[in-house]
Amino acid sequence: MSASLPAPEPAVRSPRPAVRFLFGLVAVMGVVSGFYDGRHWPEPLWWTVLAAGVLNYAIFAWYCRDTDARDIRRSRGGNLFVILLAPLAVPVYLLRRAAGQRWRALLRMTLFLLLFFVVEMLGMVAGELLA
Repeated sequence: MSASLPAPEPAVRSPRPAVRFLFGLVAVMGVVSGFYDGRHWPEPLWWTVLAAGVLNYAIFAWYCRDTDARDIRRSRGGNLFVILLAPLAVPVYLLRRAAGQRWRALLRMTLFLLLFFVVEMLGMVAGELLA
């Protein structure tokens, strides 16, 4: 009889690639918006729907990876909250996650959103230059 080996621990994926993807997506969204604004064309509805869907999925992927990395149990209600109302759910999650350091969590989230805004604006400028 051979002794069975214990199953290896599942690898916990870092949320950082999801954050990098979010920044890249926001930059692309800015370039597309700037391109259409530069040509004085309306953005196509299919692009708006596609970009919103991919952005929502990327936020949910970040949430899943972050909870896995921090060994936080996700509930179905929390998952639905993030999927349906990400702008409200992510701040609630961040405040619950940082129990003793809520001001720090709010400051980091504010800086993160400001950086998102800057990246999108730079993308819009690049898109207008392409138009």
